[in-house]
Amino acid sequence: MKNSSKDDSTTSGEASAGDSKLYSSGDKLLAYHGPRIYEAKVQKAEIRKNEWRYFVHYLGWNKSWDEWVGEDRLMKYTEENVMKQRAVNKKQNVDKNVKSGRSSQPKAKTSVDAKVDKEDIRSNGIHQISSSISFLRIFFVVFIIHDH
Repeated sequence: MKNSSKDDSTTSGEASAGDSKLYSSGDKLLAYHGPRIYEAKVQKAEIRKNEWRYFVHYLGWNKSWDEWVGEDRLMKYTEENVMKQRAVNKKQNVDKNVKSGRSSQPKAKTSVDAKVDKEDIRSNGIHQISSSISFLRIFFVVFIIHDH
């Protein structure tokens, strides 16, 4: 009996016997999203509507960006394809640390990046407070002198 799910998905080869799966769960690859190319990892692979579809996680991105894509948006992770990724993303004016094609969110931070950011915030925050206090002192001195 045929699988009667809403999306006609199946994990067996019965729906497309001639087609072989190009990628497997856990494979690291490159995936197009719009005009840019991102590193991704296959989470699942299924035949949907007689073609292989892959559920991918974009590396460095929140899992809310995970999505089902067709083979036409995927490339094997090879040196040649990584060079192609760099060229395409450079053409799109993408900084290697910012993936602005999907959102204005910066690349996921490592724990080292987070520590550096906290230290910057602390030192900048202290500097800003010191500057504000200095300004207030000068303001009050001028105000007092002006009133007397």
